[in-house]
Amino acid sequence: MECKKVRDQLITEYADEELASDKRLVIDQHLAACPDCREFFVAVQKTTVTPFREAATLKPDDVVWQRIQERVAKKESWGARFWERMDIFISRFPLPVPLMRAAFVTALILVAVVLARWPSGYVDPVYGYMSEQMTFMEELGAGNTDLMNGDLKDYDVMFNEMLG
Repeated sequence: MECKKVRDQLITEYADEELASDKRLVIDQHLAACPDCREFFVAVQKTTVTPFREAATLKPDDVVWQRIQERVAKKESWGARFWERMDIFISRFPLPVPLMRAAFVTALILVAVVLARWPSGYVDPVYGYMSEQMTFMEELGAGNTDLMNGDLKDYDVMFNEMLG
């Protein structure tokens, strides 16, 4: 086996002891015969494997751990409370609860889609003004002075006469 392939294996599966026994045997034989790969493997062990094996397990402070647990419980309880309340509401109707849940979710989606597509009629005044100004400037740049409400029509004639 060539050194490059062995080194690729040494960094990944071999170092993590996840290599099949037949492949591990081939790499062991290569390491016994190749001093460069042996040296490379020692460096891999020293820099990537040993520090993690010797590292202590980190545990959060008790206060931090308690806050994490409270937040997880709060999120779980919110979802459970929502469906408990929905079940109470739905139980007033003579249909099965799963069918009512599906109908409720479908109705929510339908309302959201309708509201999202509903024309609002509100135009931001700044956006409206800027849009109008941009259109005006584009037309002016193209030489169309008709948008200027006739204010410069006399000047336009004068400029054309001056330019000849």
